[in-house]
Amino acid sequence: MEDAFFSHLQDLSDRADRTGTFQFTDFLNLDEQNTLARSRTELIRYTLFGGAQGCERVMARFGDPEEFGYETPFPIVCVRIAPLQQKFADELSHRDVLGALMNLGVERECLGDIVLRDNVAYLFALEHIAPYLCDHLTKVKHTSVSCEPAESLPEGPLFRTEQVNLNVSSLRVDCVVAAVYKMSRGNAEKLFAAQKVFIDGRLCPSGAVQLKEGDTVSVRGFGRFIYRNVTGSSKKGRSFVCVEKYI
Repeated sequence: MEDAFFSHLQDLSDRADRTGTFQFTDFLNLDEQNTLARSRTELIRYTLFGGAQGCERVMARFGDPEEFGYETPFPIVCVRIAPLQQKFADELSHRDVLGALMNLGVERECLGDIVLRDNVAYLFALEHIAPYLCDHLTKVKHTSVSCEPAESLPEGPLFRTEQVNLNVSSLRVDCVVAAVYKMSRGNAEKLFAAQKVFIDGRLCPSGAVQLKEGDTVSVRGFGRFIYRNVTGSSKKGRSFVCVEKYI
C-alpha cells in the first residue's frame, strides 16, 4: 500500500516537473504525510495546506510558483453545516458529522478537517465534491441541517487550544506525551511501538526523541498539542514546560 502511494506521489511530482503545471493530492492522513516527508528528496518542491492554518489533514501541491511563474490556489472549499433549528438540534460531534458524510458515500480522502463552533460544523472539502455535499447532506444524527459554502470562517482562532504547564523529568517526547494525556510512561511507550505518534506529520519512531520549540505532536486516538518551551526547572532537576493542547 505504501509503495503504491509513493508511486502516486512520484507520478504527480514528475507530471508537475514535466508540464510546468501544479499537481495536487487529495487530503492526506498522517501515515500518508509521513510517506511524503520520507520521500521529500525524491520529489520536486511541494507545499502543504488543509484550508486554514492548523489543519491536520492537508493536501500536497507539487510545483514551485517562482519556477512556474504563476500561482494556483488549493482546490479546497470550506462548507458550513448548520442545524436548521438550533434550539431543537442535537449537540453535534465530529463523529456525528463525519458519519453523516460517510453515509453519503463520500471517500474520506475528499474531506479535510471538521471544526465545530457553537454546534455549527465547518468542513474543508475538495472543490469538486462541495456541490454534491451541499445538495445531499440534509441531516446529521437526528438533526436537519443546511449545507452551503461558508462565506467566512468564525472569528478568532479556528482551532482552539489551551495552555498546559507540565512538570516533566525529561524533554523526551514520551515523557511529555505521558504528562499531557495523564498516562504512565509505560503506556506512553506503547503508543510509539504501535506507531501512533507523529511530529509535524512525520512518524516518530522512538520516545527518546527530544522535542523542539514549535513541534506539533499528534497522538492517534488522543489528540495533538504544540510543544512551546521550557519555562523553568525544579531543584530536583525536573523541567517545567509549556504546551498548547488542541481542544
